[in-house]
Amino acid sequence: MARENLLESTMAMGVAEAAARDGGETTQLVVLVGPDAGRRYPVEGDIVIGRDSEVEIIVTDDGVSRRHSAIRRNAGGEYIIEDLGSRNGTFVNGIRIGTAPLHSGDKVAIGTGTILLFTVHDRYEEQVLQAQKLHLLGQLAGGIAHDFNNLIVTVLGNVTYLRDNPVGPTELADCLGEIESAARRAADLTSQLMSFARPQRRAREVVALHKLVAEVVALLRRTVPRSLEIVTDVPDTLAVMGDPGQLLQVLMNGCVNAKQAMPGGGTLRIEAVRSAREGAAAAVRSATITSTAGASGDFVRVTISDTGAGMDAATLAKVFQPFFTTKPKGEGTGLGLATAYRIVRAHGGDVTMASEVGVGSRLVITLPAANPDDTAPMTPEPPRRTKLRGRALVVDDEPLVRSTTRRMLERFGLEVLVAVDGLDAVAVHAAQSEPISVAIVDLDMPNLDGEQAIIRMRARDPLLRVIVASGHADAERTARLRGLGRVSILPKPFDADTLWHHVAAAIGDEPVPEEP
Repeated sequence: MARENLLESTMAMGVAEAAARDGGETTQLVVLVGPDAGRRYPVEGDIVIGRDSEVEIIVTDDGVSRRHSAIRRNAGGEYIIEDLGSRNGTFVNGIRIGTAPLHSGDKVAIGTGTILLFTVHDRYEEQVLQAQKLHLLGQLAGGIAHDFNNLIVTVLGNVTYLRDNPVGPTELADCLGEIESAARRAADLTSQLMSFARPQRRAREVVALHKLVAEVVALLRRTVPRSLEIVTDVPDTLAVMGDPGQLLQVLMNGCVNAKQAMPGGGTLRIEAVRSAREGAAAAVRSATITSTAGASGDFVRVTISDTGAGMDAATLAKVFQPFFTTKPKGEGTGLGLATAYRIVRAHGGDVTMASEVGVGSRLVITLPAANPDDTAPMTPEPPRRTKLRGRALVVDDEPLVRSTTRRMLERFGLEVLVAVDGLDAVAVHAAQSEPISVAIVDLDMPNLDGEQAIIRMRARDPLLRVIVASGHADAERTARLRGLGRVSILPKPFDADTLWHHVAAAIGDEPVPEEP
C-alpha cells in the first residue's frame, strides 16, 4: 500500500476507534431563529419540546404550546418527531406534520418564530474536519509566510531607519504610519488563520456573505499564480445563517479545488444570488451530484466556477466521497469536498457539483438566507483618551507584551505593577496593602494559567476588576470567565485606544461592548 494511502487509512481507523470510545455521535437541536437563538439542546432519549417547566426542552416563544412536540428514537435507530396537538403546529422543512422522520440537517419550525436545526454531530467527522483544515492550511503556508515576511521587512526596515537617521516630523509620521499599517495587516492575517484553523463550536449566527468571500479571497490570493484571475460578484445585501468558521472552510475548500483544476491559469469566479429552493434546483445542469437537505424557503446560492479541464461522469460521481482525489499522491487527501458536503448538510443546505470535460466545473452551495441587518454592528466612536487614576497589574509571560502594556498604562496616568506568570500575579497581588484598580491578565502562561490566577486573586479581593487579554480564548472559556463577573475580554493584538477603552470602562465599572 502506498505511503499516503496507508497514512490516510491509519488516520481514519484511529479516529474512528477514538470516536467509538468517546461515544461516537451526539444528537442535538440548535435554535437558529427565535428568542433562544444560539442555544443548543442535546437530544438524549425521548424528549418533549414546549413551554411547560416539566418538558425536557423549554422554548420561550409565546406561540409554543406547553407540550408542543416530541422526539423519540424508534427500534431501528431512526429519529421521529410528533406534534402533540399544538395550537400552531409543527413544521419540518416547511411542511406541517403530524408524525415524521427526522434527519440531520432538517429544520423544525414551532410557535410564531422559532426554528430549530436537528443535527447529528459525529465526533469522527469533527476530527476528520480538523485534519482537512490542517491540510488546507499547509497549502496556504507558503503564500502566508511570504506575506508575513513582507510585513516584517516593513516594520524592521522603518524601525532601523528611525534608529540610525535623524528625521523630521513628516518623515517620522510616514515611517510610523507604515509600521502601524503593517502591524494591523499582520493582525488581520493572524485572525483569519486562527478562525479558520481552530475547532469552532457549532454556533449559528447571521453571516454577511460578502465579508466571508472577501476573507476567502484574501487568503487565496497569497497562493494563486498571476495567470489565475479571481472574479467575485457577491452583493453586500446577502447573508446566510450558520457557523462563520465552518462556512469559511466550505468556501475555501471549493476555491482551492477550483484553483487546482487550473494549473496553467484561468478564471476562478465566485458569485452569489438570493433564490427560492426551486430556483436553485432548476439552475443546476442535469449532469450533477447533489446532497439534499430538503429545506424550503429563501436561500442564498453561492457558485464557485473554474475554467479547468472538467470531469467526466465517472469522476463526477465520486467527488463527495471521503478520500477520493484525482490529484497525484502527496498533493491531496480527498477530504475537501467531502468536508464541504458534511458542513453544508448540517446547515440545512445543499451542495451540487456540475462539470463538463474541456469546459470546467461549477460547485453550487445553497444555504438558508438571513437578513444582514439583524446583526449589523454599530461602529463605536473613537474614545477620547482622558487621564485615568488608579493602580493596574499587568500579568503576561511575554516580556515585550509586559513592557509595551506597562508603558501605555503609565501614559494613561496609572501606577503599574507587573507579574511574569499566574503564580507571580497571585504573590504580587497578595503583597499589596492598597487595592489594585484593574488586572490585565493573559490566559496561557506557565506555572499557573490566567484563569486560575484570577480565581485566586478574587478569593482575596472579590471586587477586583479584570481584563482578560488573550489571542485565542475559546467560547466555553470566555463564558466561564464572564461568569465570574467584572471581567471583560480584550482580544490580542490590541492598540492603545482599545486598551484605554477597556481600562476606562473597568475602572468606571461600565460595560465594555462585545468585540466583533
